[in-house]
Amino acid sequence: MSIKPIFKITDYIEHDLRFEEKECAKLGVDFSHYQLKDASSETIVNSVGDADIVLVNMAKMTSEVISGLYNVKVILRHGIGYDNVDVTAATDNGIIFANEATASSIDVAEHAIMLIFATYRKINIHREILGDALGRQQYNFSKIFPLYRMEGKTLGIVGCGNIGSIVFKKMKSFGMNTLVVCDPYLSKEHMMDLGISCTPLDEVLKQSDIVTIHVPLTDETHSMFNLDLFRLMKQSAVIINTSRGLVIDTDDLIKALKEGIIAGAGLDVLAHEPPPRDSELIKMKNVVLTPHLAWYSEEGGWDIRHMIMDDLKAFLDGKPPKHVINQEVYKNPKLRMNISQ
Repeated sequence: MSIKPIFKITDYIEHDLRFEEKECAKLGVDFSHYQLKDASSETIVNSVGDADIVLVNMAKMTSEVISGLYNVKVILRHGIGYDNVDVTAATDNGIIFANEATASSIDVAEHAIMLIFATYRKINIHREILGDALGRQQYNFSKIFPLYRMEGKTLGIVGCGNIGSIVFKKMKSFGMNTLVVCDPYLSKEHMMDLGISCTPLDEVLKQSDIVTIHVPLTDETHSMFNLDLFRLMKQSAVIINTSRGLVIDTDDLIKALKEGIIAGAGLDVLAHEPPPRDSELIKMKNVVLTPHLAWYSEEGGWDIRHMIMDDLKAFLDGKPPKHVINQEVYKNPKLRMNISQ
């Protein structure tokens, strides 16, 4: 009798996993799931260490955890970002690590565009003016001045991969004067496809009326947006972040907003989530905040579930997931565990 492959989920955000249960039953896969987002390393290892393939959402896959996953051949990340996974540890332990790189890209791009409009057109002040008028039944627009149209302005995109590219394509139709892009990792083919060239970051910041960030959180990008960079921006400019909160130095952002170094910020992600009740960002009228929901839509939710099942099927066929991050593991037989064993 052959032993069933084991697929385990450390933590999940779906209402239920009946779809996954049915799919695994069809495939002859032993399936189980947990909610280990805040669990200890020991608990995570004891729960999923015997799996062949593990799906993680927000649980911390540290070096300690990964070194204890004695049977795991593949770790999948539910989503795009993977700063909660120690990729080096996965590589050192011969475990293939992959994410769902295109999951919710359209949703995040649409959300970024929503924040661009809401922040640049000062939606919070509109709401305050309306609230004030309910009492005296008269509008007072003095709080919102100055307010600028977006047509003819410059949009800067920092990071033009899956999400940044969608933002670029959608925003081209809004009559903006220029779209400038900073992404030193873009291939020549990708730049040719978009019809762009890579502009140095300092020039993007100096030219742009709106800057939108679409970079992963890495050692290179951690706190990359600090006071020095904010000082390069126009005083009338706003910054949008739907990537990771720690890409921006929060204290420096608050200082830049308070002192009028930049005009506003639209943030779906923060360094601490949820933010503390006394966070100054919550109180600022020139800051539009959303609760790290850029990824969500019903369509996007089902897209990612199907992508994960596709990666599971690939594993069962002895093939790698679609978006392997540590390619060196898959390409080097000395590192790679036999994913079909």
